[in-house]
Amino acid sequence: MVDIPKPRPEEDEAVIEVKAVGVCGSDIRYFLGENPWALHTLGRVLEEKMGFVLGHEVSGEIVEVGGRVSQTRIGERVGIIAFKACEECYYCRRNLPNLCEDTLHVGHDGRWKDIEYPPGGYSEYMRIWADKAQPIPENMTYEEATQLDGLAVAVHACKVANISPGDSVLVIGTSAIGLMLLQVAKARGATTVISVDTWDLPLKLANELGADHVLDARRVEVVEEVRRITNGIGVNACFDTVGKAQTAKEGLRSLAGTGRLAILAITDTEIQLNLTDLSRERMMTSSANNQYEDYTIALDLLANRRVRVKPFITHIMRLDDFKRAFDMLLEKEQHNAIKIVLKP
Repeated sequence: MVDIPKPRPEEDEAVIEVKAVGVCGSDIRYFLGENPWALHTLGRVLEEKMGFVLGHEVSGEIVEVGGRVSQTRIGERVGIIAFKACEECYYCRRNLPNLCEDTLHVGHDGRWKDIEYPPGGYSEYMRIWADKAQPIPENMTYEEATQLDGLAVAVHACKVANISPGDSVLVIGTSAIGLMLLQVAKARGATTVISVDTWDLPLKLANELGADHVLDARRVEVVEEVRRITNGIGVNACFDTVGKAQTAKEGLRSLAGTGRLAILAITDTEIQLNLTDLSRERMMTSSANNQYEDYTIALDLLANRRVRVKPFITHIMRLDDFKRAFDMLLEKEQHNAIKIVLKP
């Protein structure tokens, strides 16, 4: 923890007083020496060359704006879209900003040039592009609004997996993202959602948040149980939020014909498959980040209580306690910690 200068906004920016910031699993992966953004987006290992302020699950109040931003925005309660794509590359020209290689990302990946302290939410004040500061309604708390970033990721993943009314869905890994995936899938019309984990607390929460079946992978053989639940057919879609060889193979083998496996946790992991696992036109893909409009959809889902996030925010702590928060998440089962929110 260090003292840094209070940021000043550029012409198209705002400065927000951070009210709350979520500790994301990717923050833990940065702490452990990985670059999860590069793995998810670029598909390669990149080593960080500079420091940056962590924290991209941010909510707060606008306290200062740049010259091209209306003064009426001061005092606005906002969540943030935590990235800005270059708008010029191959992917941006095809409306795929989530795949842009030259993304500037708040609290992620030190790609910022000529700036001593790349912005992040683990701070009292933070710069943000004004158009990426999204107003939140009065019925949404700052703590809830920290989860809009992850909820947008879940919205995008459900688009990638083409969740449609009547679908059956398997969610492997019942983290905060997994708990949001099951709710977004339900909101898109999925009639059967199966949640899998190896830990009692998230399975209990999955049940409370609408999962039709919860499976403890310590006690059942996942593929066999999924096929039993679906009368031998398999699920129409599966989300793997764990990113291990075993979970990817289990997800693929749990699919019905034409089923879609979307992997959200991309790690530097080799996997061996039998080509018969892809029979019946089964598909295997990844879901990377989110698009701008996914955040708007996430905001509507949360504001209208189609998705609930309070049940899995297990701890709210001071920013000064960030070391203890990280230690707790590294031993999450011991501390019953799913999502920790820090407050400067």
